[in-house]
Amino acid sequence: MPTIEQCRAYAAEHKILGGDPKNSARRSTVLLSISHSWTALAHQLESLADIEKSER
Repeated sequence: MPTIEQCRAYAAEHKILGGDPKNSARRSTVLLSISHSWTALAHQLESLADIEKSER
């Protein structure tokens, strides 16, 4: 499973890729959607880490 930091890095990378003006609108939309998905996964992993800490 990727780490929170890796998810954030992937999100940042896809956000940059999605912002490239050379991309078609369709490609940019998909890349930005992937970026949002990585960000969401990072948040979910943070929540999971908090739950694991509280259950110890």
